Amino acid sequence: MQAWSKISRMPAAGIKKLQEELLQKMITEEFAVRHPYYREMFKEKNIDPASIKGFNDLSGLPFTEKKDLLPPEDDPLHPKKFVLEQPVEGELPKKKGFSLFGKKETGPKKDDYVFHTLYFSSGRTAKPAPYEYTHYDLDNLKEAGLRAFDILEITRDDTLINAFTYAPNAYFWQMFYSTTGIGSTALQTGGGKVLGLEKILKALDSMEAPVLVAAPGYAAFALQTLDHFGFSADNLERIVIGIDYAPMESVEKIQKLMKSVGAKEEKVQRIYFLSEAKSGWAECAPDYGYHTNPDHILIEIVDPESGEVLGEGEKGEVVVTHLDTRGTALLRFRTGDIATGGITTELCPNCKRTVPRILGDIERKELYFEMKSKEGPVSFNANALRSMMFGKDDVLLWYAELQRSGDQDSIKITVKGVSGSDEDKLQSELKQEIAREFDLPVEVEGSTLDAVANKIGLEKTITEKTIFDNRQS
Repeated sequence: MQAWSKISRMPAAGIKKLQEELLQKMITEEFAVRHPYYREMFKEKNIDPASIKGFNDLSGLPFTEKKDLLPPEDDPLHPKKFVLEQPVEGELPKKKGFSLFGKKETGPKKDDYVFHTLYFSSGRTAKPAPYEYTHYDLDNLKEAGLRAFDILEITRDDTLINAFTYAPNAYFWQMFYSTTGIGSTALQTGGGKVLGLEKILKALDSMEAPVLVAAPGYAAFALQTLDHFGFSADNLERIVIGIDYAPMESVEKIQKLMKSVGAKEEKVQRIYFLSEAKSGWAECAPDYGYHTNPDHILIEIVDPESGEVLGEGEKGEVVVTHLDTRGTALLRFRTGDIATGGITTELCPNCKRTVPRILGDIERKELYFEMKSKEGPVSFNANALRSMMFGKDDVLLWYAELQRSGDQDSIKITVKGVSGSDEDKLQSELKQEIAREFDLPVEVEGSTLDAVANKIGLEKTITEKTIFDNRQS
């Protein structure tokens, strides 16, 4: 990866030129030479890798999807087909640079391709996909973390509580490497699954930490239960949310909760983590877009149905291509994430950085459902339901179940209100609002805190699951 001070202020035309150079190099020297899956794909489809010279040429290549990575039962080693092979002795070119004592090698090294560790996707929608990291990839992950902290304006003077769930995934470990990289005081709690909420809140209070990092739902739940545990948030200034769906409604709710518990400031920022990108991207401020690393990942936004590449600012699916990766490497991978504001290469009006930014909220494609009503098919965007529920000040925890009876689909909401709320009134208002918004029959019922928490996997899984499709196919 390039020097961040240079690339973060590079003109858009310069970034495009750099990306096209990196793309040509990655395709001709890596994908076509030492990548088992893409090497065979080029051969089968009679594609000349050297003909891929820029963005426009990419559209002629097929997409890669998650199902392509997952191992079938009879071939557990299938994911190795997406791992760059180690070069044989003498294969790599030696590029010479100058040092104080003469020439030194600056080209790729065989050690760059040696396996170091294995991370996985979160497995929210399918089996977790494995991603191999080499030392080279870990260096890139650390650099991505340092860049994210630069964008977030987190420094070594900030004590940080990392409440991301401890797991073999890039989410937790980028945050870990970010804090160690800048030398800040940090507690890597492992999240509720490891340390538990009470101890996390105790650490936040006793360490007088100004920064908390957590999934959005967990951050809101922590603030809503702070009084119950008797801890203070007097020194809290900033909450960074990521991993799970983080619409602007979640930002606004957490800001209000921070104010209600007496936080020193009410600053909320977002990070968009993507397993397939092997890194996460931060926002300098809410709704200004996720600032990407253009020397690491090339991003396309495509129509979710046709696959057509869309223009800047158009809503579509995020597709990633690795430009500077070892280990597991991907070409035109469809993430299933929908960027509601598309992508832009314009200067960020807030921080003045020039890197491409992914705009709007990130929705999950699999949460778009076709439902049956008496009048015919109804499109139901469960991402919108999650946004709506995030905006409810009197909702503590909830989940939704999609149900089918005959030829009629319906939504069942189970909810637990915050302490002291009028549960009957909450349920009645939710039923009316959801039915009006989504034009489907709605049932709302209350439940206990433990029952809802167990159902959604609070403090048991990487992120909470709030949408369940119980319809029979």
